[in-house]
Amino acid sequence: MRIGVDGMGGDFAPINIVEGVVSASRKLPDVEFVIFGAENLIRKELSKYEFTGNILIKNASEVVGMGESVISLLRRKKETSLHLGLEALVKGEIDSFLSAGNTAAVVALSRKIVGTEEGVDRGAILVVLPSRSSEFVLIDAGANVYTKPRDYRINSLIGVIFAREILGRKNPRVALLNIGEEASKGHRVLKEVYKSFEESPFDFYGNIESREMFNDRADVVLTDGFVGNIVLKLAEGLGELFVKFLKEELSKSFVYKIGYILSRGAYKALKDRLDYSKYGGGLLVGFKGNIIVAHGRSSGRAIENAILFSHRLPVVGFRKKCRKAMEEFEDWIETGERRSNGSSSKRLGSLAS
Repeated sequence: MRIGVDGMGGDFAPINIVEGVVSASRKLPDVEFVIFGAENLIRKELSKYEFTGNILIKNASEVVGMGESVISLLRRKKETSLHLGLEALVKGEIDSFLSAGNTAAVVALSRKIVGTEEGVDRGAILVVLPSRSSEFVLIDAGANVYTKPRDYRINSLIGVIFAREILGRKNPRVALLNIGEEASKGHRVLKEVYKSFEESPFDFYGNIESREMFNDRADVVLTDGFVGNIVLKLAEGLGELFVKFLKEELSKSFVYKIGYILSRGAYKALKDRLDYSKYGGGLLVGFKGNIIVAHGRSSGRAIENAILFSHRLPVVGFRKKCRKAMEEFEDWIETGERRSNGSSSKRLGSLAS
């Protein structure tokens, strides 16, 4: 297996990128890694580590700026690490591709170079967030501001497959993020989606309010990219703020400091549960390739975890199972209704296993 990584994407590239690749390479000795980017800079970082035998470099002469116009990238820059990495994915030279660069650029170039699966109009970003006792899937986390009912239905099938194959949920529950639990709540699109989900091939929880998302109510939470991106960044900000407040309070008293020393194992575990880097990055779903979008300020650990995550996707045949589900439930995707007989009367769980 070959995993490609954008060596120039992110706020701390290529330092943190190379660190993450090297760490992941030690855990995946049978995998070959290809770092796309400025060869001289990447080679300089690699020289800091003893063994880099399974890491290759593909030179890229241009760089994508974090605030750069997507139109500029689409029209002019063809030799960026992002562009070359996605092209390698299309050619089959790598099995998955990871970038911590400009999310809008990654999504736009993925649409142009890689393309979406047959029957998928837009694709979406899938992220994993922590819940009270485990974790759940959030789709869409920022790919599309406007999401149609048909997009919701496709994302729901993909979310269920992911929850089964990657998170190990036997019968994933799907919920719609809304301002209230009642079926009458929300705008026109959400009401239409709710109605079609009552005939869905999976366990539909119903509407869920944002405050309940983290309480193990559902395994897959669906929303549009505008709301999803706000939810994602709000969750990250609150997690970091909570840890910051905790540190400040513990430093105010000698007794508190003694309590921390006695309980620092628990505090470390709490910080780990709230750390975004544990999940590495988001997955672009609905595309003809395994593409991971990592956080722009990803640490080496976050890059490593994103790589380990991307390694699992080809292993479990994630995209193949998603395509199978979309083919099997094509009538429901298109109309929001299911036939009373035939293969579409099956449950999604029987197809995902």
